[in-house]
Amino acid sequence: MKLISLSMRNFMPFRGEQKVVFPTKPGQNVMVVLGNNMRGKTSLLNALRWGFYGIAKGRHLRDIPLHLLHNTDAGLDGDWEMEIAIQFEAEGFLYDLRRRAIKKKLVTIPGKPDDFEVTLQLQRDGMAMTGEQIEPEINRFIPKQVSRFFLFDGELLQEYESLLIEGSDQGKHIKEAIEQVLGVPALINGRTESGTLLKKARKQLSSELSHLKVAEKDLEKQREYQVKSDAYENDLQKLRDTLKKTKDDRALLDDQIEECESVYDAKQKLDEFERQRDRIIKEIERLNIDKLELVSNAWRDLLRPKILARREKLAAEQRRLMNQIQHRTSIENEAHQLRKILELSICPTCGQTVSQTRHDEVNSRLGALEIELQAKGGEQDSFSSISAEIDKLNKITTQEVGERIRDKDNQINRFEVELTKLENDIEKLRDEIKGHDTAEITRKRFIRDSLIKEQAKIETEVSTTQKQLETIKQELDIIARKLSNLPQARTARSSVLVDTYEGIEKAFSESIDSLRKNLREQVEERATEAFRMMTTQKAYSGLKINKNYGLSIIDEADRVIQVRSAGAEQVVALSLIDGLSRTGRSNGGPVVMDTPFGRLDLQHRDNILRYLPTTTSQLILLVHDGEISPKTDLAPIADRIGMTYIINESGPRHSVIERTAL
Repeated sequence: MKLISLSMRNFMPFRGEQKVVFPTKPGQNVMVVLGNNMRGKTSLLNALRWGFYGIAKGRHLRDIPLHLLHNTDAGLDGDWEMEIAIQFEAEGFLYDLRRRAIKKKLVTIPGKPDDFEVTLQLQRDGMAMTGEQIEPEINRFIPKQVSRFFLFDGELLQEYESLLIEGSDQGKHIKEAIEQVLGVPALINGRTESGTLLKKARKQLSSELSHLKVAEKDLEKQREYQVKSDAYENDLQKLRDTLKKTKDDRALLDDQIEECESVYDAKQKLDEFERQRDRIIKEIERLNIDKLELVSNAWRDLLRPKILARREKLAAEQRRLMNQIQHRTSIENEAHQLRKILELSICPTCGQTVSQTRHDEVNSRLGALEIELQAKGGEQDSFSSISAEIDKLNKITTQEVGERIRDKDNQINRFEVELTKLENDIEKLRDEIKGHDTAEITRKRFIRDSLIKEQAKIETEVSTTQKQLETIKQELDIIARKLSNLPQARTARSSVLVDTYEGIEKAFSESIDSLRKNLREQVEERATEAFRMMTTQKAYSGLKINKNYGLSIIDEADRVIQVRSAGAEQVVALSLIDGLSRTGRSNGGPVVMDTPFGRLDLQHRDNILRYLPTTTSQLILLVHDGEISPKTDLAPIADRIGMTYIINESGPRHSVIERTAL
């Protein structure tokens, strides 16, 4: 299958009629579309998606409402027609697909999807197909469930990393999508239907055995467990519905919050800056009060020279008195020793008896010392008085008041400079959030946080209810087998149905396990082939798949590489996409990739560019100049590029796609 052309009318940023022609030559099957962010690359991807399936995807792969797909400027001019026309060829036929939406006659300005009337037409070699034939015909070549693997948004590559996390919620969803692509749900549905039939057959068998006394207790238990089983199933469905709504509400809030994240951050900074400003203002006020108090004591500086002179004089007198006090203490100590000699008549040094001559000398010396002590006195009181006066003078001469005032002025000046800078920043932030309801943003964040908690709570309830349901089902199976073994049950008409449906359900279960195992092996093999072609590390032996379809890198010693770079993650994710695409699409077909090279180095980019064109009938790359330099990075596949386009901005809501040369 090959795309031939895409025509757009008033679709998203593409106002009026715009057309893209795809390369169809086998040797030149690459098309490059260059465009800056927010110019329309993803809108081009959505044009194909809406044309084929009637849906367009926004962030988190949520559907974009129909009325938001119509070009705003065209609507302002009263042009409310939107159309996508896709020409493609498959199995030797030429197809012309047209999906058209036009405002209903009684609607003035569309505000919801129902305000548009949508029509779908498909021609095969010029012959119109009927309505019920169109979707099955499209799904023959490009099944809707496979679309995420050939209409691929590279910004979602990181989602596939969650497949390696056992039990992750996102991983479960991607696993379900992968298995849907690979056909597993067909068997799961078969098992579910056979299980439903088995349940009915068992009820019928129970009814036929209800007259037996020997089965009375088991039948009563069966009815009791069945009531519980039905209740748990109802509860489980309600919980799953509630969980889905909670996740959808949270995802919507996440988008709204993300759009306003810069405003919220600005509001947080504004609040912090205003708190800093208030603290600085209070500090300046305190410093000014301190300064006024210092000014009121400025008179002290006038008296400072006289105070210093007086303090110096007192200090000299203090030193003189200290010397006298020390001398008096020395005399008192000597007199004390002499009195001790006279009292004991023994020399304290040698311990011998003091002679009369020595006794008279000591007595004479003691008399002289006592006379000297009587002449001295009052030094201690004078010393204390002078010390107290010096302390008082020190309190008013610790620092010049003028110097302390200058210190306060310097502090005030520094704070005023900081205050001016803060006020400028505050004014800029106020301009940034002007017109935005920051209280509403805060409210949404609070609700979002509440939804996260609610989601975790519901998930726990789902898990608990699921376990309770499984326990009840096991009890029902035990009772059902017990009843089936009764002699009377073997002759009952419903017994054959029970045996049959049990066999069918078992066959489906075994087939599901077998299919999953085979599909994982195929995906692993094909993803490994792709990985070896794209990776620059040739020492790696390949990839290993887990039950979630997550891929681990295996080294030459058959060991799992535990730590992978962002670039390696992207190569692995691309390998998985390629493996899934080749496993799920037996007839091949085009691949459209939006922003696929965000985290790759030049060598990996070259390898991928060389490899991908060999695996598809057409490769359409939607890139910006931040990930691809047209003049240098596309050199490895220059001979394979059949078409090049550039998306230019014509206005805020109007882009133009034009053919260009590299």
